[in-house]
Amino acid sequence: MKKLLSLAFAATLTFSSCSSDDDAGDMGTNVDLNLTAQRSDNYINTAALPQAILNYVSTNYPNNTIKEAEIEDNNNYEVELNNGTELIFDQQGNFLGIDDDGDDDFGDENIAPGDLPVNIRNFITTYFPGATIEEAERENNGNFEIELSNDAELIFDADGNFLGRADDDDNDDKDDDDIEVSELPQVIRDYIATNYPNNTIIEAEREDDNTFEVTLNNGVELKFDSDGTFLEAEDHNGDDDDDDDDN
Repeated sequence: MKKLLSLAFAATLTFSSCSSDDDAGDMGTNVDLNLTAQRSDNYINTAALPQAILNYVSTNYPNNTIKEAEIEDNNNYEVELNNGTELIFDQQGNFLGIDDDGDDDFGDENIAPGDLPVNIRNFITTYFPGATIEEAERENNGNFEIELSNDAELIFDADGNFLGRADDDDNDDKDDDDIEVSELPQVIRDYIATNYPNNTIIEAEREDDNTFEVTLNNGVELKFDSDGTFLEAEDHNGDDDDDDDDN
């Protein structure tokens, strides 16, 4: 009798363990949160955009600057302005339209957090309990890309399985602080007005070390120290000027 009870108890433990493992698999208990996954679209420097795009933005949106730019895996460019407008261009820089309706007209679709697959929502609630979903997209490859309020970017496949955190090869300046042109020190604006009188500012950033980076509509990037002193210039072809040769 004792032997039968022992076997029954062992079987109960085994069943309980298997059931726990199955639940763990559903919730991704064994998931490595340090995994990285390639985004279907990658951030690129504004200065690296085709000149046709820079011209279009400066001509049609003269009072706006570029907040960020991405190249999609279908080779379209997505350019977000500081007023939230998202402009779509083809590989040659031809304007395709404004992506403002949430549909997948240009290869990706904005998704309301409540419309995400339940396993994605459960995953985020479990592993990022203090974060909220700021942006969710279904990309043209079927993957879901989720940006959280803590700046984490998570990639899930079409079935909602976690693939990893977003990994970008061209993401050097994504975390810099985009600022309005009016927020640039006056000495920087004066420098640009004097040395680049025929160009306009198309992007302005304050970097992590409090230096400034300004992109002009001709694709030239200007760098200034925290006091607004000019440091160097680099164009999108890779030509450099330092402070010994201002322009």
